[in-house]
Amino acid sequence: MLAAAAAVVLLAGCDGSGGEADPSPSASAGDGSSDVSSDATTAPTTDAPISQDEAVACPAGVVELDPELPDEVPEGATSVRLCAGGDDEVTPPTDALVTEVAAVVAKVNDQPVVTRGCADRRLPTYQLAFGYPDGSTFVVAGRFTGCAEVLVGSGRRAKAGPPLRTFVDSLVAQRATAAPPDRAIDPADLDCAQQREEHTWPLADPTGLIAAVMCVGDPDSPQGARRTEIRAGELETVLASIRTDSGPPRATFGCGAFNPQEPWIVGTNVWGDPITMTQECLDFMMTEERAWKPRGKAAKLVNRLIDRAR
Repeated sequence: MLAAAAAVVLLAGCDGSGGEADPSPSASAGDGSSDVSSDATTAPTTDAPISQDEAVACPAGVVELDPELPDEVPEGATSVRLCAGGDDEVTPPTDALVTEVAAVVAKVNDQPVVTRGCADRRLPTYQLAFGYPDGSTFVVAGRFTGCAEVLVGSGRRAKAGPPLRTFVDSLVAQRATAAPPDRAIDPADLDCAQQREEHTWPLADPTGLIAAVMCVGDPDSPQGARRTEIRAGELETVLASIRTDSGPPRATFGCGAFNPQEPWIVGTNVWGDPITMTQECLDFMMTEERAWKPRGKAAKLVNRLIDRAR
């Protein structure tokens, strides 16, 4: 079966849910390609979800635009996987979406076609790889920078944020009735360098932590950080406090001074999603709008963990 290269580059400002695009023209992404079958537009949709083993894989590189392609994602996809885009801002989940795949296809295609251009040529933030029953794939790539467009095949569509948000919401719903992977988590394997995942919240919700480490040092040089495992009983204290002592971050006036012994927490959940909470003043940031404010027993534990880090 002949295959054609496929790509979509999402060009978005802030969350990509709106905003005006730069009037300068652009049609460029990174290296890579994907295959979309000539029959993909008429591929049948199966009633039962496929298994994770049958789900689409991520592309080897970043896909490029192809003017020979249609300006929409083909119908009939049976899986979609979130993949890295090249700028290290999104860590792909280990599981693909195999339910409600059509909702993600529709959300991309629902964005109105626009004719304006955008000169932003940075690496994409993420890619979405769609898989079809005949083995073909169609990959779209998005970036959250200065533009607010989604380029689909040969066309441009407005608003980059909604497709990613639909994927994340659908994956959360799928996980609610699915069994997590059977894997052992060794805290020694946790990396103090892992970033806080903003774009895929709530996959990185710290209330799901099953293993965590306290890191202490300079967050800009995490390889030199001191660290200590947050033991099982200690983690229970942390989780109980996160559930009751979280909310909007407190004002940070006067907290901008460099702290060479700054603490932050890295961990993971049962699905293998990286979870990171960086500290700003007395708060541990979960997202830009939500923070954990340890109090009482939890605050004392944080101080002990900092002292124990080696």
